[in-house]
Amino acid sequence: MRSGYNAPIMQTAVFPDPSAPGRPWGLVATLGLSLVIWYALELLQAAMGISMARVLVMLRLVQPSQSVQATSFAMISCITAVLCGALVIATARLRDGLGVRSYLGLGPVSGKDLLHWLFVTAVIVVQADLVLYLVKGEVLPAEWIAMYRTVQSPVLFWFALVVAMPIFEELLFRGFVFEGIRASWLGGVGAVAITALAWTLAHRQDDPLEFAIIFIIGVLLGMARLRTGAILVTIAMHMLNNLISVGEMSWLAANG
Repeated sequence: MRSGYNAPIMQTAVFPDPSAPGRPWGLVATLGLSLVIWYALELLQAAMGISMARVLVMLRLVQPSQSVQATSFAMISCITAVLCGALVIATARLRDGLGVRSYLGLGPVSGKDLLHWLFVTAVIVVQADLVLYLVKGEVLPAEWIAMYRTVQSPVLFWFALVVAMPIFEELLFRGFVFEGIRASWLGGVGAVAITALAWTLAHRQDDPLEFAIIFIIGVLLGMARLRTGAILVTIAMHMLNNLISVGEMSWLAANG
């Protein structure tokens, strides 16, 4: 082996040049841009929340005599998920020399891997629900069940929570943020841990048990992303998690 051949390779692996073409944004830029995108989501949701109820009534999409909280939440979630998901893709596209599909992990995945991670997700979610029930006596917060009882458009509500938000959150956390951290000196382990923590904090859980459960699911999603290289797997896992939660919400609202 030629003398001096390994040195530049090791230096590049440990200290990646964030400005080099074909690489994700650097660590600081990744974290900063992701914060901008997340707060853009929150600002849009807050701004739309001021008038969405009136707009829905004016368009006769809901009955004015009934609560529009659930429908407003679902509509706002769908719109902001699409807009901010497009913002994630645009931010990744700005990086020259690295295609969006490669950057965000939008490559193909085998059916075997997909089924494996979906099975693991289902097992973890069921176990988490059992722990919640044994410790707190409930699987979901009462306010979510109460809100579901006001749903006037179940299809829209399910689409928002089971499809729209999981796709956006996975594009941001396990796509954009994950790849930026993984390419830095923190590596794959750092990417799994930091994205799990950031995703948990974004859900603003004050209850320690629920915080821990969300973090564990976040770690699971990160591990799937690291091992398969594809966020199509984590999107499907996230959708399954939310599908189970909304299904429980629907059942409890009808039978509670």
